[in-house]
Amino acid sequence: MGQYPRLLNLDEATEQSLITYLNDEMVRHDMERQDAIQVLLDQQKDYWAEPSLKQRKFPFLGASNLVIPLNAIAAESVQARVMTTMWASTPVVVVNIRNPEFAAAEHPLENYLDYELRYNMRARDMMNSSCFETVKYGTGIGKSDYLKLVKKAVRYNAAGEREEFPVVIRDGATMDSVAYANFIMPNHAQNPQTAPWCGELMTNTPFGVKNLEESKLFYPGTFERLTSFFRSRSRQGTTGERKFTAAQEDLEKTAAIFPEMIDFRLIYLSFDVDGDDKLEEIVVWYHHDSLSLMGARYNWNDDLRRPYRIVQYIPIEHRWRGLGVSKQNSQFQREVTTIHRQRLDNATIANMRMFKINRMSGYGPKEPIFPGKMWFLDDMTHVDTIQLGEVYTSSFSNEQSAVLYSQQRTGVNEVILGMPQVGTPGTATGDLARIQEGNKKFDFSMDNIRDWFSILTMDGLLNIKQFGPRHPGYFDHAEGGAEVLKILGQSISDIRKGILFEVKAAGQAQNRLLDRNNWQQIGALTNQYYVAMIQLAMQAGRQDLVSLILDKGLVAATEVMKQILESFDVRSINRILVTEVEELLGQAKLLPPGSQPDSLEGADRGTQDINKAQRLATIQRIITGNGDGSELPAEVSERLGGL
Repeated sequence: MGQYPRLLNLDEATEQSLITYLNDEMVRHDMERQDAIQVLLDQQKDYWAEPSLKQRKFPFLGASNLVIPLNAIAAESVQARVMTTMWASTPVVVVNIRNPEFAAAEHPLENYLDYELRYNMRARDMMNSSCFETVKYGTGIGKSDYLKLVKKAVRYNAAGEREEFPVVIRDGATMDSVAYANFIMPNHAQNPQTAPWCGELMTNTPFGVKNLEESKLFYPGTFERLTSFFRSRSRQGTTGERKFTAAQEDLEKTAAIFPEMIDFRLIYLSFDVDGDDKLEEIVVWYHHDSLSLMGARYNWNDDLRRPYRIVQYIPIEHRWRGLGVSKQNSQFQREVTTIHRQRLDNATIANMRMFKINRMSGYGPKEPIFPGKMWFLDDMTHVDTIQLGEVYTSSFSNEQSAVLYSQQRTGVNEVILGMPQVGTPGTATGDLARIQEGNKKFDFSMDNIRDWFSILTMDGLLNIKQFGPRHPGYFDHAEGGAEVLKILGQSISDIRKGILFEVKAAGQAQNRLLDRNNWQQIGALTNQYYVAMIQLAMQAGRQDLVSLILDKGLVAATEVMKQILESFDVRSINRILVTEVEELLGQAKLLPPGSQPDSLEGADRGTQDINKAQRLATIQRIITGNGDGSELPAEVSERLGGL
């Protein structure tokens, strides 16, 4: 079980100096971040596509009030592709071992990381929020940290005696999303790792603060000291910490009524806390309203990293904030909404045919109208229809032009949305080429997300090594658990630098049909490659190479078939494939040459000939059945005889 690092025992002068510094920085940053928060509020309102007026009175009562949600159409489509691409593969990460000593740990480490990410860290929940903010606002923030949460349980034993014991709710590495509106860093800084300070706005309930204090996260007495601040019951916080959250609640019609919450700030910074005129990297929980520290520690990470990792949808040069779909679509959503409203209002007016009647015609306002009615007039101009508007086809083409510009900017069109193509359908080859070209912008953003997730995964693995795994029993039951422990036994420096291995997000091709076709082609090429290699090895008379190629071919064929089956979403793949091949081959390599039951060197001459003949016959059947149909060399056929 892990433990939080020891809290700092600061002298009064150092503590006051630190609080003064934090107060000055927070006051300045609260002012400079107001415009950025307002931009987020406007973009979220555009995404929500809620009309500002319930009923419009201009140009007439009941005029069109629709908002065309171009932002939502594009953002939701891209978000769905991001999540299905990232989490389609199992395992969700790929490990590339660089040190041959740990080659056997490659697949076990992949499976272990997949287990941690899916079941312990709940990384998918983190990505749902962070990736959606990345798509909408252009910037997403995630972090991997350590959390320990202990609660007290009470039971009565058989004798009726009261027993109290702690229950560990969470203890281990975490992977959490940091709301873009809650991330704080000076506007002049561009990297959380090199910024003077960075952190996040945090909110908790009285129960949560009390629980974290009992879990040793905060200084003793923190809850009692902050009791009076729980009674402020503000929805937005005293300095607007929850302004974005309150606005979202208003959109959802779920506004909290006098919530009992407290706001504080988690800040990573460099500060001289021991009086040696050198800056130390520390972590502070700071309550701004009371100008007090809830907790302070040295940065516990061996590489002194700050846990925040930033991803950009479309990067802006030399800036840490990116460009999202909301910004790309902002002007087009307003334009399309305006044109669409005008078109509907104009059509409504054009369809409202009215009558103009001469005062002397004898007809009044309550005159009944029905088919076949006869009108008796002294003058044919006494009764006539009047039309206030006309339907213009140009308004529809103008709207479509604006939609086309939006599609060109965001890269989300009818092909991406799976909608029928407008106009004459193209050929299958042309559609495939359009899909591949159209995916380049999406692939660019996906590469950014994969790199970001790979770094977060490595951070999570380092937290597991430092604080221990959440469920140590995994290594006793899972295949290759001992190999994973060998990796975790290496130094944090070697793991962080990527000297031993590299971790990458796997991800699936965004189009399952394309992915399926690609792997089928790869399977055919792999087959041709191994057949050709076997022929060359046999012509050279190198039986050792033939055995090596056959062994490698078994593993390659199994892997290719696994990828093909995954593209078909087949369940229980391990029951279909011979997954034990690689394990058996690995065990065979560990045996001495004389102890291998089918080793040619360990058998008598007759047995060697039989084994050779059987292997060569198998090779011939493989080449004849799956190769290019070419015959074996003459000397090989002679050695095979009648087999």
